[in-house]
Amino acid sequence: MTRAVVLDLDGTLVDSAPDIARALSTALAAHDLPGIAPDRVRGLLGGGAAELVRGALGAVGGDPALTDVVLETYSRAYRAQPAAATTVHADAREALQALRYQGIRIGICTNKRTGLSHDVLAGTGLAELVDVVVGIDAVAAGKPDPGHLTAVLTALEVSPADAVYVGDTGIDALTAQRAGVAYRHVSWGHRVPGVITIDTFGALVEGPADKEFHASQQ
Repeated sequence: MTRAVVLDLDGTLVDSAPDIARALSTALAAHDLPGIAPDRVRGLLGGGAAELVRGALGAVGGDPALTDVVLETYSRAYRAQPAAATTVHADAREALQALRYQGIRIGICTNKRTGLSHDVLAGTGLAELVDVVVGIDAVAAGKPDPGHLTAVLTALEVSPADAVYVGDTGIDALTAQRAGVAYRHVSWGHRVPGVITIDTFGALVEGPADKEFHASQQ
């Protein structure tokens, strides 16, 4: 029985690429490097901010030795506007409401820092629908270390057998596998072989209780 649904944030629950691309471009421009488009950024997400900056430098022909200083500038620019152009994917809001109606707890497992994650959730109107957020700064090692996902489940007081993890990258799929948690992959994410893919978040809540929820909203 599913008692909790845990989701990745960037690329899964929300499309934060426009805001991340803006902040990255600001940081790159400070070092006379070209900016980077949101579409390019989407392919770099999943491994945390340092990995993102390394990937961006590689994409625009920058010196890898600039990683730390560009990361500092990027982080400052992103913190200033973390959700100005970020949008919610698919039917996420309605699905989270339906899951909570069923008594299912909601967690976020992200390689973004916890405070920034809360800011993004607040900026997109999702904060009140999430029970627990565990960012990369709250654990000894981020995804794909299974301890990151396990930390979310511990905070939710749910066992791995009673949870589902939803993500958009191979890192997410590997994290779930290592933690012994069922995995669902969003169809708008990276191509990952051998995973169960969902086209909407509603696929997580289909059933009699879902019908009751929709009836209660009419």
